[in-house]
Amino acid sequence: MNTTQPLKAEQISAQKTGFIVDVRTPDEFAREHIPGSVNIPLPLLSASVEQLKTLPEIILSCRSGNRASQAYQQLQAMGFQNLCLLEGGLQGWKAARREIVSLKKGYSVMQQVQIIVGIMVLTGTLYKPLWFLALIAGVGMLIAGLTNTCMMAVLLGRLPWNRLGMGSKSPTNCSLP
Repeated sequence: MNTTQPLKAEQISAQKTGFIVDVRTPDEFAREHIPGSVNIPLPLLSASVEQLKTLPEIILSCRSGNRASQAYQQLQAMGFQNLCLLEGGLQGWKAARREIVSLKKGYSVMQQVQIIVGIMVLTGTLYKPLWFLALIAGVGMLIAGLTNTCMMAVLLGRLPWNRLGMGSKSPTNCSLP
């Protein structure tokens, strides 16, 4: 299945071939994912190369397809030829009305960041004595954009309600066949 053309969800279901590797964050994967898929976050992909080499066919997926495309290029540069992309990622899968697994409810970490930054900007704008909150929010977003790392998201991810349930295994511990 060596193709640069993305596969549609219907093609994957009909062919019943390929092993779906979801390259989103563990938090995103825990919230919802394709049944039978395994989570290997994009930054950890190169550390899983030996396991991936054992798979006959790899279908890369993420939320919309952007990170999966990056993973495709990264793995192709390492010599993988048994790759393809899920067209539209999880969004495309859901648009095709395919089954998903939902494990976690509530707001994602990035939604929490957006809510907090929005509150800081509104408060700083509407209540002048707290103008510095809008400044802090703006500087934080600037740094996050330049470094591709959001410290607020990192900190929020450590809070108890953003962790997987006590005693449950992290989705990143899924083993490859």
